[in-house]
Amino acid sequence: MLSNPLRARIVAYLYEQPMTPKQVADLVGKNHGTVYYHIQQLLKHDILEIESINMEKGIVEKYYRARARIYKNPEKVSPPGHMDGRTTNIYLSKKLVAQLSEELENLFFKYGHLSHKEKDTEEQSPYSIEFLIKESNEEEKE
Repeated sequence: MLSNPLRARIVAYLYEQPMTPKQVADLVGKNHGTVYYHIQQLLKHDILEIESINMEKGIVEKYYRARARIYKNPEKVSPPGHMDGRTTNIYLSKKLVAQLSEELENLFFKYGHLSHKEKDTEEQSPYSIEFLIKESNEEEKE
């Protein structure tokens, strides 16, 4: 459901503040019909909720809000040995991809140092930590 980058972006915006489909469409630069379709799909799967309904000169405006910031598939079973994991689909420029990659690399380095500092005071287990940035194969439905 959230593998579509446009839907993930809509959820992110609606987590920050409730908006109408028209407001979201203006924000993401897509036509109102496309955004309305995606909002209805997200609503159908309980990812969004209607926060309020306003009547303005006979026009009904529904304001939608995301129910949460992070969603996990309750049916997905992690393979043995997997402790945690996240996946997201977002739009990024090449510049932001490079920045993200560098920040993740710095986090690995930071936690390597923290691990060394606590090695004599806390019990530790070995973990393999990976990250992967790849272009999404998901096409937006227009």
